[in-house]
Amino acid sequence: MSAPVGLKYTLKTIFFSKSGLLGTAILIGMLLLSAAAITSVPYDVVKTWNNPEAWQDNPRHAAPEWVTLFTGGNPPRTMVIGPRDFFKVSFFVELASLKFIRLEGNFNYQYDDFPSEWAIILDTVFHDSRPLATIHLVRPDGERVLIFRSVLESNRTRLDVTNRAVRSNVLEWLRGLGVEEPKFVLPEVALFAARSPAMWDPRRATPLQGKYGIEVELVSTGRDDDANASAILFGKVHGLAGTDANRRDLFVGLVWGAPIALAFGLSAAVLISFIQAILGSLSAWYGGKVDEVVQRATDIYLILPFLPILITISIVYRIDIWTLIFVVVALSLLGGITKASRSITLQVMQEQYIEAAISYGASRLRILFLYILPRLLPYIVANIVLAVPSFIFLEAALSILGLGDPIVPTWGKIISDAQEGGAALHGYWWWVLLPSTLILLTASSFAFIGYALDRVVNPRLRER
Repeated sequence: MSAPVGLKYTLKTIFFSKSGLLGTAILIGMLLLSAAAITSVPYDVVKTWNNPEAWQDNPRHAAPEWVTLFTGGNPPRTMVIGPRDFFKVSFFVELASLKFIRLEGNFNYQYDDFPSEWAIILDTVFHDSRPLATIHLVRPDGERVLIFRSVLESNRTRLDVTNRAVRSNVLEWLRGLGVEEPKFVLPEVALFAARSPAMWDPRRATPLQGKYGIEVELVSTGRDDDANASAILFGKVHGLAGTDANRRDLFVGLVWGAPIALAFGLSAAVLISFIQAILGSLSAWYGGKVDEVVQRATDIYLILPFLPILITISIVYRIDIWTLIFVVVALSLLGGITKASRSITLQVMQEQYIEAAISYGASRLRILFLYILPRLLPYIVANIVLAVPSFIFLEAALSILGLGDPIVPTWGKIISDAQEGGAALHGYWWWVLLPSTLILLTASSFAFIGYALDRVVNPRLRER
């Protein structure tokens, strides 16, 4: 076995090889993505990852906006018509003791497809009795469609395409136009379709482009009653990474998944590699009963069913990601690195500078930590690099099995949610492909660096 090499040679091996440079470049990209998560995406957004109310203004199952570079066309983007976009007129009639409020908002729809959904939100303040609300949509062709007319039940009312009264009113309007008898009612299609016999069918209808208007009229009995309105037209493309079934912006999850994946993989790999290397060196340096105990314990650790034990612990205790690191380290205190470190330490012990240190009275711990372990550092670094991908895949696998951290947005958790949401069945490819690609890229970066380090860990390659 050839003599151990230094850290300088290890770094030179990485940066003077094509695979090492490629792996380093990918890893730098992942580190920049991690920095972007910390600087550009506030952590309080991550805290709301599992809060559905925080993502209500995003479309559901929207593809990334950059897909239009390949598919062409002009798919709808999300449009928000806020309270300031509505012109409000209100007055109180003394004789009738009634308060009239009228809100008018306009928007220009110029997209090639129908919105995925829409919603109208009414925020009202009433004191004596609940107000009567009437909402019309004015189309570019002059049609004035009654969408909703009813007494409001609460101060905040959200009307969308799933509302039974809205669907019923749209169905009555379609029948009044004399079109084909609708087989189903999709308000997000019918209200934005050019007039035709099959304007209710998204496969045969065409979008009606132009200026639309939303008219809201409220009647109440309180002089101080007030109301504001807003509307959202949900698009079919959104952001850089699209959205999932819960309307969450996947870019937030993907960006925050980078530091979590790197932190998990590096923490587990560094702790396990150093602990095993130190125990292996102790075993060789002290010998005797210490060596016997460490080696027999290593043999036991090597035959333990690591993954079944980890899965059992995850099922029973539902641990978070940081506790998972502790469990992984605890189950890997001894292993293959322990035996490799013992072998290298036995070789280093025969060198003259170790004998010189012993002769001038250096303590055994001083010799171990200042003279022997530094010679093992290149091998430790190589093992860390080679181990990181396996721990990244481990976290992703546990998350896909539903055993990962249910709160933190990790890449594995996003894939797990995609599996539960039927992403592969319904063609929501971005929900699966983007986190999977980032996992593969991160693992590949360490694999390329590890391939460059073969010259460090394999003596035969160094001798060529």
